Amino acid sequence: MKTKFEIWLENVNTELETEWNNTFTHKAWTPILPNKGSKFIKMMHGTTVWGFVSMVDGEHLGAPIKKGDLMKPASWRAAAKHSRGNIFDGTAKYGMYGPKYL
Repeated sequence: MKTKFEIWLENVNTELETEWNNTFTHKAWTPILPNKGSKFIKMMHGTTVWGFVSMVDGEHLGAPIKKGDLMKPASWRAAAKHSRGNIFDGTAKYGMYGPKYL
């Protein structure tokens, strides 16, 4: 049985692959793959960090976070301070290049 996260990731990859194929013809789509850490799941698109998904409730850089919060990357190893929505309640805002700006 697939988890909510796995279902969400499959839907995102399908949606973004369609957008990619309609925009680019010179390069094939590379799916977004998860890389689990202790607090976040790093979402990798090829060799770049697409975003982070929180695995815990708590606080990140002084801002509250909930399990499933989608975060922009601040760097290769760290998530940005504020959430861009939650993947479990359907408020996550993202595009082909990662979570949307605030």
